Amino acid sequence: MKYLFALLCGALFLILACTHQPEGLSFSTDTMELRLDEKGRLSHLLDRRSGENWLARDTIAPLLSLRVDGELLLPESLEVRPEGGLLHLSFPNGITADVRVEEKNAHLAFELVALSDTSQVDLILWGPYPLAMDEVIGETVGVVQEASFSIGIQSLNPKTLGGYPWQENDCMPQIDIFDQDDYSDLKEGEGKRYVLYRVEAAKPTTYGSSLQAYCRNRNRVRVAENWGHTDYTIPPFADGGVAGSRIALFGCPREATLATIGRIEQAEGLPHPVIDGQWGKTARSASAAYIILPFTEANIEQALAVTRRAGLRYLYHPGPFKNWGHFELDEKAFPSGWDGLKRCAEIARDSGIFLGVHTLSNFITTNDPYVTPVPDPRLAAVGASSLTEGITADATEAPVASPVFFNQFDNNNL
Repeated sequence: MKYLFALLCGALFLILACTHQPEGLSFSTDTMELRLDEKGRLSHLLDRRSGENWLARDTIAPLLSLRVDGELLLPESLEVRPEGGLLHLSFPNGITADVRVEEKNAHLAFELVALSDTSQVDLILWGPYPLAMDEVIGETVGVVQEASFSIGIQSLNPKTLGGYPWQENDCMPQIDIFDQDDYSDLKEGEGKRYVLYRVEAAKPTTYGSSLQAYCRNRNRVRVAENWGHTDYTIPPFADGGVAGSRIALFGCPREATLATIGRIEQAEGLPHPVIDGQWGKTARSASAAYIILPFTEANIEQALAVTRRAGLRYLYHPGPFKNWGHFELDEKAFPSGWDGLKRCAEIARDSGIFLGVHTLSNFITTNDPYVTPVPDPRLAAVGASSLTEGITADATEAPVASPVFFNQFDNNNL
């Protein structure tokens, strides 16, 4: 009997050791502590100096959520796997997710390592993380501040988008959300003030604010409303899927917010550009004024003289290209082509002035060779349908199986 009892105890110990279901887990940076409960939901976001918990009360704060067939699934349980120290989250439908946590001085890094079933999942969502903070809300940068403390979220790779999938085309609302009383109304259009930034990683709420980011499963063709078209084809994209989605969460004294973001960039190996030897976000010269003049090979000296008289270091050309896409130079302004523009830059450099030119590198004008006379096959297509009959070279009509993509003229620039 004693032998049997010892054997049962040993087996129970082995089971608990192999799959540990904690009552609570804690992860810390130098200035913030995050706690998770047994369901994989945040229970605390603490300022380590004051001990204040900034997580909004009476809210649900899943570390990770999944969207399946349009329905948001919350984690039901959390286990810690000894191999690799991964957080093992269980969801409805039998789906599980493994998340790696890294504790760093300035931030906590969370990465989705594996998802048991990627075929069902539309997207994964970090959060939303509800906060009892609303003094300053940086919607795009993903930072919320109170009098003495800040909490923020940062996407750590391109496929992890700051924000919430409010719209299926992944374009976040471009409105001044503080102009309205209903923070849940994220529609754009009539009566909404248009702004040059978007409601993304941070958002005001009735209880304070929320932080969120997500990664979409791009392994299938989707059709969604986009760019003024009700139906727009979104092709699959080989970005590795939702596995690898990675975020940073941080909390710090309010005055250290910007410096903390800089530390995260460096710790994660992200771009951290410097100007005059200083990080671009803090360098005074990053916001220096510049003069806009359509200089040419012929008048570059006069343009530089005007720039010097204005006491400025930067001369900016508003439009040196005859198209965007191939960015072919205007021959009238630069008859020697790129060599001529290079000489202008060398003359400017020798006089202590920097040249700039206006480019929107992801824009393509309709007169560009990528568009006309034969569109490049890599251009996005709104949609397609199959011919139902053969056509000849002189045909004026083309019968198709579905007119859906051809009856949309609200945003037709051709």
